[in-house]
This record gives sequence, C-alpha cells and structure tokens, in this order.
Amino acid sequence: MAAPQEVAEPHKELRFTRAGQAQGFIVIAAVSFAFFLLIGLTWFMGHPTFTWWMALPFLVLAAILTKVSAHCARHAYLILTPLGLEIFPLIKPRKNLNLVYWTQIKDAEFDDELTALKLHFNEDQSAGIILSLKPILTKKRPLLKKALEGRLAEKT
Repeated sequence: MAAPQEVAEPHKELRFTRAGQAQGFIVIAAVSFAFFLLIGLTWFMGHPTFTWWMALPFLVLAAILTKVSAHCARHAYLILTPLGLEIFPLIKPRKNLNLVYWTQIKDAEFDDELTALKLHFNEDQSAGIILSLKPILTKKRPLLKKALEGRLAEKT
C-alpha cells in the first residue's frame, strides 16, 4: 500500500486531509457489510429465495468503500506550503495536482458556514478558483481559514 512521502521540512506546511469525506465512506461501507451479513446468514439458515452469491456484491462494495475511506483519511486534500497552496483531487492526484502560488492569490474569501473557499487571482475578483471545504473535518476548517488569512496578510 502506498504511504505518504516524508516531508523535508514538515514545520513549514499544513496538511488538510479528506477525513470528513472518509467518515461518509466508512459509514456506507459498514451498512454494506451489514447487508452482506444479513443476506449471508439468511442464505445459511436455508431460506429458499436467497442464494450464496447474493451477498457478494455487498462484500465487494464494503471492501472498495473501506479502501477509498482509508485513502481519503491518509492523503492530503489541501497543503499550505511556502510556495503556495497545493490542491489534490480525489482521482489521480499525482497527475492532476494544482499548485497555486502565493503571488497569484490576491484575496481569499470563505462563506459563513466555512464550506467553500474562493481564491481570487485579480483585484476585481473575476478570476480564481472555488474549492469545497466539505471534505475537510468541520473542526479543522477554522484552522485553515486562520492559516490562509494569516499567510495572505503577510504578503501585504
């Protein structure tokens, strides 16, 4: 299993994982595993309309969702580095990594519930990136806001 790389200077970066998203995946995996057990036990007890293979799709789904949940909890979604803000998508993060340099960001705007982040690249706020913060745990979002606003305040 792939593991996160060791960071050369870990004191200079902040990592935010998809742990909020991982919680949803693991709950669905647990429900899927419960269906696997229910159908498997019903077949084992000799119910005439159930066969052994009916439980297998739920087991496969539970295994896939558990793996996706572990991936979300271990790997970064946003990393604040000395160079800029690294944004990792869920699918093919090495290929589709987006690095936004601090010099590109003119302003950052959070919504009231801290579920969305808008990074503006110009003064009239007509160019930029909109990020969903829902994959990040609710408790960690104020830390992201404070760190990002602090870093942008250093620029001015």
